[in-house]
This record gives sequence, C-alpha cells and structure tokens, in this order.
Amino acid sequence: MKKLLILIALATAGCAREATAPPKELPTLDVTDWTSKTELYMEYPPLVAGRAARFAVHLTRLDDFQALNAGTPSIEFTPESAGAKTVLRGTPPSRPGAFRVDGAPPAAGRYRWALLVEAPGLSDRHALGAVTVFADEASAKADAEKRAPDDASAIAYLKEQQWTNPFATAPVREAELRTSIRASATIEPISGGEAIVSAPAAGRFMAQELVSIGAMVRAGQALGRLEPRLSGADDRATMSAELAQAQVALEGARAEQTRAERLLADRAVPARRLEDARRSVTAAEARVRAAESRLSQRDETLNRGGGAASGNAFTMTAPISGRVADVFATLGASYDEGAPLFRIVKTDEVELRVQVPAADAAAARQLTDVAFEIPGRPDPMPLKAGHRHDPGVIDPKTGALPVQYEIDNTNGQLLIGQSGTALLYRHERMNVPAVPRAAVLYDAGRPYVFVQIGGERFARRYVEIAARDGDQVGLSSGVQPGDRVVVRGAYEVQLASAAKGLPAEGHVH
Repeated sequence: MKKLLILIALATAGCAREATAPPKELPTLDVTDWTSKTELYMEYPPLVAGRAARFAVHLTRLDDFQALNAGTPSIEFTPESAGAKTVLRGTPPSRPGAFRVDGAPPAAGRYRWALLVEAPGLSDRHALGAVTVFADEASAKADAEKRAPDDASAIAYLKEQQWTNPFATAPVREAELRTSIRASATIEPISGGEAIVSAPAAGRFMAQELVSIGAMVRAGQALGRLEPRLSGADDRATMSAELAQAQVALEGARAEQTRAERLLADRAVPARRLEDARRSVTAAEARVRAAESRLSQRDETLNRGGGAASGNAFTMTAPISGRVADVFATLGASYDEGAPLFRIVKTDEVELRVQVPAADAAAARQLTDVAFEIPGRPDPMPLKAGHRHDPGVIDPKTGALPVQYEIDNTNGQLLIGQSGTALLYRHERMNVPAVPRAAVLYDAGRPYVFVQIGGERFARRYVEIAARDGDQVGLSSGVQPGDRVVVRGAYEVQLASAAKGLPAEGHVH
C-alpha cells in the first residue's frame, strides 16, 4: 500500500510538471533584400492568423552603408486571390537602423508581401515575394522546421558591426574584360640612362658645395674639381716654361742658321758652320714638339671624364641629365685614377623589364596596353609604354623572354629598382562575372571572396581568377552574377569568422 501511494505521488508530480512547463517559442525567421537605395534585413516569427507578431527591421542606406536613422516602415500583405490589402505600420527607429513593426497578420492564406519605408529624402519598397499565414501555431512551426538550417560554417557579422566599422558590399556583375599576361618585372634605367663619373687621374676632389643625393642635374653641369697629384716636372706651369724655353732656343738656332748662310755666301765661314747651325735648328724644333706634346697630353688627360682643364685642376661635369643616385666623393679627399665619384640616373624615362614566360612569348609581341602592380599599392598602375624590344632569345637561367618597354616617367611615379608584376593586355576580351579588385583576398596565394548570404551571415568562397582589367577582376568560378561580395571591411569579416553563428540573444529592439 505504501509503495502504491509513492507511485501515485510521483505520477501526479510528473503530470504537474508537464502541465506547468512553458510552451516552446516559435523559431525566428529572417529575410534579406536589396533595392538600389537600401538593404533590408528583417527577423520575424512564423506568421499565425490572429496572433500578434513583432518584425525586427534593419535598414541600411546603400549610398554609404550607414544605418537609416529616421523614417517609419510598414508591411503590406496582398492576397494572392482577391481580397483587401492589410497594412501593419511601424514606428520610428529605437536606435539608428533598428525599426519595429508590431501587429497581427491577416487571415490564414497566401499573400504577396512587401516592406515600405518612408524617410526624409527617401522612399523605398522591398518586394519580398510570397508568404503564408498559417491558421495555427502547430502548422506554422511545422513549416518552419522544414526549412533548411542555416549554414553552420557561415560567418556572423552583425548589423551593429557593419554600421560602426568600414563596410560595403557590391553585386557581382557580368563584364567584358581584357585578357592579360602576368609576369614578374622590374624598373631599370633605359639604355644610356645611367652614368658613373670617375676620377680621370689621381688627385684631390674639391667643390664649393657637394651635390646631394637626389639632386637633379643637367648635362654639362659642374659637380666639382679634381686637383691631380702631379710632380714638379709635370706641373703645367713648368711644362709651359719648358715649352717657352724650347721656342726661344729654336728662334736662336734659326737666327744662327740665317747668319751662317749669309756668311757662307760671303765666304767668311766654312761650310761646316752652316751644317752645325742646321743641326741645332733641327734639335731645337724637336725639343719644341716634345714640350708641346707633353703639355697637350697633360691637358687631354685632365679632360677625360667630362672635365675642363683649368691650370692644375679640372672641372668635373655631369655627362647626362638626371638624378644623382649616389655620391661617393668627399670634399678634400684624394682618389686614385678611375675611382667612382658620382652616379647619375635618368629618371624621367625608365625601362620596364618583363620576364615573359616562354609559352606567352609570341603573344607578348602583340599587346595593346601595359600596367604594373606594385606590392602595397591597391590598384595596378597604367603605364605609357613607348618602344618595345627584346633579344629574341630565351634566358637560360629564368626560362623566360626578357622584354623591355620604354616608359614615360615624367611624373616620377616609378622608381629605379622597383619590382612587381606586369600586366600585358591582349587584344582578346572575355565576358565573365566580375568584382572590384578590393573584394579579392588571398589565403596562402589562393584567392577568395566573402559573399553575403544573409543580412548578418557571410560565406568564404574560393574563386578562380580569369582576367584582370584595371579595378575589375574576372572570376571563372566561385560566384555568380547577382551575388553580393564584401568590397570594404573584409578584414573585419575575417576576424569575425572566429565566431560560430549568431549570438543567442539576437538584437535589442
């Protein structure tokens, strides 16, 4: 009997608990829609006729991807069969971007529904397609449970985060893009566009002011003076004096020869006297020629390397116009013959040297335009290419054809020694889904984009790049026209990928 009473008590308690257990809440549904003006993300319960529902409405302006901070929304239900339209009116935002529409849906049945928003300077309508209003909660819940669950791998990035951080999306569009060859490239001086100014003889460098690195110089501009280390016998003044002495001696020998010829004609001296005078003139002429040759050779030595002889020093000048890239000279320092003092590089015109893969060598000779990608620069740099030339021989070390393009660099945007990737555009074009270049990220060299699959859900999609044309990237797989990809704020979405799903508490409205 005692056992029976215990069993009855337990059964009674169990029934009581079943009777007092709170009913399970209906699941939360959501819908995302875009117009040309706004983005709508709305959360709502399954719709039951006569039961009040709250619609959590999030509205984003697409001109700046900021929250809409004014206005009122309303929801229209239009029966698919004949009948009157039902309108549920909302309230102004409780905070920027967050609106509410409260009310009971119309009678059970199928409807075409839409969300309308009226705000200062903005009027918009989101057509949301068909929706079913159920007669009871059980039917509504059963229908909701049939829906495919959210992708567990989706990245949650809430509207509050999108509105407060840099963020923007753009639709994938079909575009006609130029095809291109991608190849490694470097910026180098053009042929004859680099010069080393060296010491033509051993000596000491002097200047009123030492030219600085980066200074622009003109061809023929003075860079300084070099005072050669010469012995006393090699001093220009000494050589000039020796030449003058030789010339005086020559004049004396010629005068003696003339006098000997006159005396011999008068038979006043023997013929040997004239012969001696002639030999003296020949020797004096030889000494003059030797002195002139030494002086001329000295001046020619000083003139080598673009200098101008001046006493015992010469003025060193720039052989080309350009920018001083290196200064090796020091005021007052001594240098041996051939020591480099300055390096000058022509920078207003440079050479783009591209290592074209052997398979693309033939196509590289029939190109329309050239662009240059530099690490750290967001967009490829279009280049104004002039003469193109190549040796017609594959480099055995790289297995590529070195192709050179002469590039106008008047604005100085390119720097000698820069390396990057050249885009050599072909004549052919292709129609492919295209996204802005900023949408494409890389994971260990593999490109991917973030696709917005819902108002607050994003998916990483790996893509194959088919073409690059300016700011547009053509994709052969991974996305379809109409998909929306993140073009600003992708890094923040990447950081949010550590979170799994949406927060349990949802939004505050």
